[in-house]
Amino acid sequence: MRNNIGDMTDLELLNLLKQGSQKAFVDIYDRYWSELYRCAFKIYPNQETCEDIIHDVFLYVWNKRDSILVKSLKDYLYIAVKNRMLNELRSEKSLLKAVNAQPEPISSETLIEDELNSKELNKLYDLALADLPERCRTILLMSRKEHLSHKEIADRLNITTKTVENQITIGLRHVRIKLGDFLILSGILYSFFK
Repeated sequence: MRNNIGDMTDLELLNLLKQGSQKAFVDIYDRYWSELYRCAFKIYPNQETCEDIIHDVFLYVWNKRDSILVKSLKDYLYIAVKNRMLNELRSEKSLLKAVNAQPEPISSETLIEDELNSKELNKLYDLALADLPERCRTILLMSRKEHLSHKEIADRLNITTKTVENQITIGLRHVRIKLGDFLILSGILYSFFK
């Protein structure tokens, strides 16, 4: 095995990654991030979405490092990013169809129910944010509420853009997990009482 991590093959890096090497993970990240971003952007040209999905894929790779069985790391990363981007694109198209569809008349009961769900969702969102470490929460709010780019946040907080990207990925994952049960339950109740 080579001494310099940057000179290692994907297979060697993958073996180190499986042993928990953060340096190997960072090298894999640095080696493939730009290429994956270009691939993702061709499918769905939205910078923030592309970045979030690529970070989700890398986070998944890190979390599943001991059980990942791949012949080609590059192919695995490309396929994972491509599939997630296509899913995002399908979701976006479905959302556009729903937005452009003719709305049905809304009853006052539905309005009250929607308002209660919205208040409950906002309450759960605030609780999910409160659970985050202060730095992660600050970065997530700067990104989502102030609509600052990763670079602008990094400049303001005097940290690297990679730190910003990692903190946003961690924050979004935490919020999705916290809100997931509520959204699933709301969907089930809606379809049951429809």
